[in-house]
Amino acid sequence: MNDNRLFSRRFFLGGCASFGALSGRCVFAAPHVALPKANLRFGVVSDVHLRNDSDHDSDTFRQTLAYFRDNGADAVLIAGDIADRGRISQLRHAADAWYSVFPDDKAPDGRHVEKLFIYGNHDVLAWRWGRKMEELADPELVADAIGYTPESIASAWESCFREKYEPIWIKEVKGYRFVGCHWGCDDGLEAFMSAHAAELKGPRPFFYTQHAHPKDTCIGTWAWGHDDGTSTRVLSSFPNCVAFSGHSHYSLTDERTVWQGAFTSINTSSLRYMSLDYNLRENASGNRYGYSGLKSRGANGGLETRNGRQGMLVEVGDDALVIHRREFIWGEGLGDDWVVPIPASVGGPMNFRRRAAARKAPEFATGAEVKAGVASEEKGKFVEVSFPAALPVDKCRVFEYEVAAVIVEDDVEMTVASRRVLAPDFFLPESKCGKAGVCRFGLEELPPEAHMRFDVYPVECFGKKGSPVSSGVLKVPACSS
Repeated sequence: MNDNRLFSRRFFLGGCASFGALSGRCVFAAPHVALPKANLRFGVVSDVHLRNDSDHDSDTFRQTLAYFRDNGADAVLIAGDIADRGRISQLRHAADAWYSVFPDDKAPDGRHVEKLFIYGNHDVLAWRWGRKMEELADPELVADAIGYTPESIASAWESCFREKYEPIWIKEVKGYRFVGCHWGCDDGLEAFMSAHAAELKGPRPFFYTQHAHPKDTCIGTWAWGHDDGTSTRVLSSFPNCVAFSGHSHYSLTDERTVWQGAFTSINTSSLRYMSLDYNLRENASGNRYGYSGLKSRGANGGLETRNGRQGMLVEVGDDALVIHRREFIWGEGLGDDWVVPIPASVGGPMNFRRRAAARKAPEFATGAEVKAGVASEEKGKFVEVSFPAALPVDKCRVFEYEVAAVIVEDDVEMTVASRRVLAPDFFLPESKCGKAGVCRFGLEELPPEAHMRFDVYPVECFGKKGSPVSSGVLKVPACSS
């Protein structure tokens, strides 16, 4: 890291006590904070989903490991879903990539770099997905299946990563403890944490990883793929716990990635693609863990998010973490670094409500124009509303847009329909942002022959709306015209 980007250690350690003094800004973020003498550095990724050794995913994985190596990582944490289809051969590709970057688990300067890996659901279950019963008995498939038996789960791990497989493990790196819980092993978590409570509790943080998000923590209570609440209940006894979890593929540009309550919970995002599991957004795929009673007509299509592959470098200080968010296709940061105080406190500066209140809404540039017109395709006729990208305010960027269809008749204005669409580049580095947005309304959703105006509001990730820009008035044709 460039020394000219570093804040002093004194500034870093003192700054965490003064978050509240920064009212009105994104108070939990700071530009390129780094610790010249961090106590510990480790890389974090999840959902690698490797398939073979010659595809773009393998290249990205190696480049990511090299980034961690070159930035002084003492360990690398992978929060599951290493092998996309649950094959031993795919797991071995990950191991080969690891040992090509860290031969004998060492960096070129000789320092030991610890593996902090766990299985996810793809690793142990995906070998049988979509297969008929007779196919599951195929000897070639069985021989390459990680999760065929408990014995194959253990032997695959040990042959690839050269360490003993333990359903729940504990390791120590530079005096800091890490706990990992493999997919499907959380039924033993309470007993394990109770047995190790004496060594884990205290002012010094310890780090925990499982594949699914602990329920009701990071991203939100509705988050796709959260667990059944076991980990939240167990970890709530440890305010010094920092939990890393993946599975959801949610972007690190979503500031809800970091949650603090009884403990700290952090979304790790994905090294394969960014999630579109946001329900009630017309250009997203939906979210079976959230409200699903309102179905999209599908007129808005979906976004392409496979050009987003993310991870983080974590630096540990005496009373806070610095989290560097990284995009590994573009080789850029994803915004200001997060400075996370530890241990956690329910009413502390990372509280969702406090952070939401302190944020600024994004706004459209002066003179921004909204266009509305009637179009048709095989799916039917619709009104298409297009608008330019909104601009960040105090580094609070646009996450999505709310588009309101307003009838303008008889000296009355009334909203008759409203839609949400994700910003098409919500997951990309700021240098790659600026794409125009689009939202469609089916003609059958709008009153025929009515004069309509369309208002567009920019919205940041906590839901704060900026000022709208509006289209001219459009007369809506009847569906049959």
